[in-house]
Amino acid sequence: MTEKRFLPTDIDSSKELAWNKLKEQALYLVHHELREKQKLHDDATVAVLNDYDSMGPKAFLQQLLTFSLVLGTLKNRASYKKMQAYFAELFRYGISRISGNALDTISVKRDAIKFVIDGKSTLIGSVDNELLTILSLAKESRETQLKLKAVSNLVEQRNTENLQSVSAVFKIPIYDAGRITLLIDKLFDSQGNFIRRHFEPMVDELARYENHAFELLWSYFKAIQGRVNRIAFLNALQHLISRINRPKHALRFLLADFCCNPKEIQPSDRNAIMLSNILLRTYNKELDVDIEMTPEEVLNVRNGLDKDVVHYAKFRIDSVEYRFPAKVQAIHEKLVERMYATIPDAQAPSIRYLLYLEREIFIFLSLLSGKTAHRILIEALAEYGDPKAGLYRHLRTTTYLSVFLQHLKVIVRGVGRVGTVDDIDLLKQVSGRGYQLSQIDSSPETKRAVARTMEWIDNVIRSISTERLQCA
Repeated sequence: MTEKRFLPTDIDSSKELAWNKLKEQALYLVHHELREKQKLHDDATVAVLNDYDSMGPKAFLQQLLTFSLVLGTLKNRASYKKMQAYFAELFRYGISRISGNALDTISVKRDAIKFVIDGKSTLIGSVDNELLTILSLAKESRETQLKLKAVSNLVEQRNTENLQSVSAVFKIPIYDAGRITLLIDKLFDSQGNFIRRHFEPMVDELARYENHAFELLWSYFKAIQGRVNRIAFLNALQHLISRINRPKHALRFLLADFCCNPKEIQPSDRNAIMLSNILLRTYNKELDVDIEMTPEEVLNVRNGLDKDVVHYAKFRIDSVEYRFPAKVQAIHEKLVERMYATIPDAQAPSIRYLLYLEREIFIFLSLLSGKTAHRILIEALAEYGDPKAGLYRHLRTTTYLSVFLQHLKVIVRGVGRVGTVDDIDLLKQVSGRGYQLSQIDSSPETKRAVARTMEWIDNVIRSISTERLQCA
């Protein structure tokens, strides 16, 4: 039986079909608008048809030059907006496929892009804002990858060459790179365990280095993961963030890391989203206690959110639509795969880890709102609210049923924050499945959990309906 999948994204065959349709529409416009400019017409045709796979620096330069020339030619025509939208969508999907070397050759300068290839500089001026945003975020992801790799090499072997690499990719003087990394080294014992009592005396000095200290600490955390007291280390990171007062920068680095490789799931992913959930809020009890997961009570928070940070996070995941939803889908697909696995795999993430990671993501999206957050939560509601979905049909379901139902309640509460009147029908459908959900194992605990969730659905429907009446 074909298993149901939630969160269809750009990597789905349906999205591939949509992408091919988009190419057809862009080609039609190219043929219609540029037939009198044969060379530009031919270059634009190649640019539209390009799949970006492992595209190198020179081909990438030509791609962006062509986009800019076409948009410049159509600037005062009625077709400009349509072509601009086509190019942005094609570029948004394609940028994830180009080679890292291509991204390394460019730098973004306000509304211009500078390429340096084989020692020769090329400047493309007045680049479309949407293309610039997509390119900037892709560039951030690439730079994050390079930073993590440089620190990993330094942890593996501390020598001048690796320290120089850290200095270069973090763009800090080599003396500062050496000083920060030596401070961080003192936070771990010979077995790689985090020594919490060593952190407090040096937090003031680390805070002086602000963003660099946080990024390097996070990179160390990833490089030695599995040997660190995770909770104590996360607690220390939270305190450092609060001291440097740069939550937006920290969130940018965490999300860039989380989305770097959308199809890969790493042990640090859950920690990245846990920290992100903390950064969205202006006050956090978690700064004073060690926590295993974000408490559900944060879904009550509205006035306690940092509006600037929330706005940035929403912009971040909405601007590059492919990476974040693709990562969430990869997590869910791995969960389904692990549920149905017949042979144990010690190297793969555990089912419980994947479930808790999903929970953190659902809370994060609930606090954000925005088009991507809304879409993912609605699709998650359709799956976790359907007792006929694949996750509920497996023999292992009873083992994890309580977590599935906790997920469902979190999702429902999230929809209560970000949902619209158009979501009421789906909420009613899920409400109508309450009896079937409660009969999966017929235990009193399951019945109580389902009953609580159904109460939340009723509350959410009333809340959304009331807001509609107030806006009418």
